[in-house]
Amino acid sequence: LGNKLLVLHSTLKDGKPHNQQISVYIDANNDGVADGPAKALVKGIGNPKFVQSRGADHCTNNIRLGIDGWVYISVGDFGFVGAEGSDGKKLSMHGGGIVRVRPDGSEIETFIHGTRNVYDVAIDPFMNVFTRENTNDGVGWWVRFSHYIQSGEYGYPSLYTNFPEDMLPALGEYGSGSGTGNLFLQEPQWPAKYNNKALMGDWGRSHIYIHELKPNGASFTNQPVDFIGSSQIADLDVDGSGRMYIAAWNGAGYEGNPSKGYVDRIIPQGWKYVPFVKSSKQSEAALLNLLKSDSQTARTDASQEFVKRKAKSVVANLRKIISDEANSLESKVACIYTLTQLLGEESHKDLIKIAEDKDLREHAVRCMGDRLNVAKLADLNFLIGALSDSNPRVQVAAAVALGRTGKKEVASALITLANPPTLAKIEQVKIGSYRSMPIAGVNNFANIKVNLTGYKALTLTVGSKGDNGHDHAAWINPTVITKSGEEIDLTKQKWLSAKAGWGKVNVNKDCTGKALANNAVGIGVHAQSVVKFALPQGAVSFTAKGIMTQGSKGLGKVEFVVSDGSSKDGAHPHSTPNADIILSHIARQALLSLNAEETVIAGLKSSVSTEVGGALSTAKFMHSEAVIDALIAKADASSTDLKKEIAHVLLRLHQRENDYDGSTWWQTRPNPHGPYYYEVSWSGTEKIDAYISKYINTLSSKEKTTLIAEMKRNKAYVPGFNDRKASGPVVVTVGKTSIEDLVLSLEKNKGKAKKGRKVINKVGCVGCHNVMAKDVVKGPDLAKLGKMTKADIVEAIIKPGATIAKSWKTITLNDGTMHMGTEVKRDAKEVILHNIGGIPTKIAIADIKAEAAGPPLMSLHLCDSLSLQEFADLIEYI
Repeated sequence: LGNKLLVLHSTLKDGKPHNQQISVYIDANNDGVADGPAKALVKGIGNPKFVQSRGADHCTNNIRLGIDGWVYISVGDFGFVGAEGSDGKKLSMHGGGIVRVRPDGSEIETFIHGTRNVYDVAIDPFMNVFTRENTNDGVGWWVRFSHYIQSGEYGYPSLYTNFPEDMLPALGEYGSGSGTGNLFLQEPQWPAKYNNKALMGDWGRSHIYIHELKPNGASFTNQPVDFIGSSQIADLDVDGSGRMYIAAWNGAGYEGNPSKGYVDRIIPQGWKYVPFVKSSKQSEAALLNLLKSDSQTARTDASQEFVKRKAKSVVANLRKIISDEANSLESKVACIYTLTQLLGEESHKDLIKIAEDKDLREHAVRCMGDRLNVAKLADLNFLIGALSDSNPRVQVAAAVALGRTGKKEVASALITLANPPTLAKIEQVKIGSYRSMPIAGVNNFANIKVNLTGYKALTLTVGSKGDNGHDHAAWINPTVITKSGEEIDLTKQKWLSAKAGWGKVNVNKDCTGKALANNAVGIGVHAQSVVKFALPQGAVSFTAKGIMTQGSKGLGKVEFVVSDGSSKDGAHPHSTPNADIILSHIARQALLSLNAEETVIAGLKSSVSTEVGGALSTAKFMHSEAVIDALIAKADASSTDLKKEIAHVLLRLHQRENDYDGSTWWQTRPNPHGPYYYEVSWSGTEKIDAYISKYINTLSSKEKTTLIAEMKRNKAYVPGFNDRKASGPVVVTVGKTSIEDLVLSLEKNKGKAKKGRKVINKVGCVGCHNVMAKDVVKGPDLAKLGKMTKADIVEAIIKPGATIAKSWKTITLNDGTMHMGTEVKRDAKEVILHNIGGIPTKIAIADIKAEAAGPPLMSLHLCDSLSLQEFADLIEYI
């Protein structure tokens, strides 16, 4: 920023990484050398316990500047406690998310929460914030592309599996990989094919993807396409002359390597060098021209220079640029944010006038609530009016802004909006834990009926809801019904595609090939499974029964999902765009930010169903005895259906998340059950116990079973119905055992290959490797590891960099291009490499300059959470 350099870095103690900090270096005389030591802007924005004990792989990762003048900080799931800005303000974050701070280190605040190891964000000229988030955790949360909406909760790790209705979903999910550096590119010298695009780096795939965006309500849909390869890309950025820079980790391992890594500079064909003059040396007139530039880099730089100079003298010129129809929308928006930063609360009159332009209204509303000291002086009537704007982006911006005003009197305008709509297009039925039973059993099936209006295709997905492998299932009597009343039996139709996590997709048989119980007609699968059908003309509905065909010891647990296949895997609410739920989610978050208990209690007393719905949606996040009392009073005066809904809210409130002190981390494979990770009782728990114990006795046997299932889903430990289990003995895990002891443990713990087949799926090896000889080769072929000794296999897993398969290699071409993958075929003319996604690349021998061992991509901590017995089973299976 001008003559300042902002740096996110580790702090040291006794020569070793200790914590993390954002510092500023200043070069006042512009000689390229900092004048004096760095000054701390934000102290303690890391988790010292895990930065010291584990390293920097899930820490606070990156910083990026938006046109709004905020520095956006990507926080991995180590989180942090007590980070302190330059103004003394402190902030903590449990798990991952995005935090932001002013360039001087003041006003630090949470932007969004509920990510895993988010590494970086891309910010477009209209302050849309995107990421391709980092790393699959092995329990169903793959690399995903997200649009982050301020104040949103993104669900990791406690909501995405069992409570997707309470989070904002990602825009897509793409299997294994490792999202890292991101960039929104808008530079005039780049061709349209690559320009005005979100560029997303993936370390695990050594590739940068362009995510093509299409507006969808207040958010987007997206489609990833290839851009360029780079060896273990860590980050990317672009300068004011249009040159792109890509940092390649290139096999430096998890602790770094001084002899590895490089930076690529990329320019488009026909690019010509045009020097970018330092903004500090530019006149006001020249800076105003930069604000009208087609370069996002130039506009941001000029804006910050005006803010640094406190140049109120340019306000009249900014107003002219904003009102001139000849200027681009990007330039107008840049000027709105610049004007707001210069004028503070004095900008409110300007913003109300700017909002008369429908194309600028969203940004005027956002700016009015952008900084807390300005938001508290906002025109409340203006913001409330924006809630009913015809543009959903304006509505959402208004809800965010109202939540930042601190004025509880606005809560009544939000309560109805917080009533969530019924999930559209994805209709989901969940099956709880129970024993495998005949199809006619009471509790072992789900009746599924889905309206197919608007569906272009039919995707039937069974997802695993547990980490135990007991997930054989079937769609019984799967039928599509047409307008004419014709019933089409899908077991007699040819599917477009079918895949399962194990075994086969079979007709009238389970995934092992055995006939379905009672000679039932159906499609047998194993989670995760996806079966896709084309829809006949006039299709109006789909019906089926979802059953478990195997679930020993009562541990079976799956989820049946019917969708139109618009998501890549057609499967998960947590990663399928759903614009309809955004406003209700943000309105709820605004009510929580305002701590609007009185409005929620008033909503519960209302006779208007939408007010009651909004109050219930918000109440389940309010651990307040007054709210508990209001819920119970409402239940006592309500119909049977509403009593049931209130009981479910009370069960959600039975426990709360324990206070976070930085001493814990949920590791690389957390339990995703939710809704709390470290649940504890609180002062309202006994009241809920008393009410539920009384209420459950009014229910039928079947209704009691349903309510107890809801207790288990919510971790509500109501005595006599769902007692809290006593903690058992501490299980010794791989992560806490030396490699020598692991080898010795194989003698004590005799491995069972059959169980090991399930462990290998639990660990997630199939994301990067083929396990069966018939599978597509991705990383090194695990089907060939049986020739190694058990000790060698242990070392290959625990120290993946020590023994790299000869087939895993990096090939450098004569033109400098690099390809990384598994060699699956070679002859005199060409080599065929499969990358980590299993995608083949043919390389002519004549084009090869050099070949070397590929970099180690396998996590050092892949098996940390396994017990020693599970590890023995895994080794035996291999």
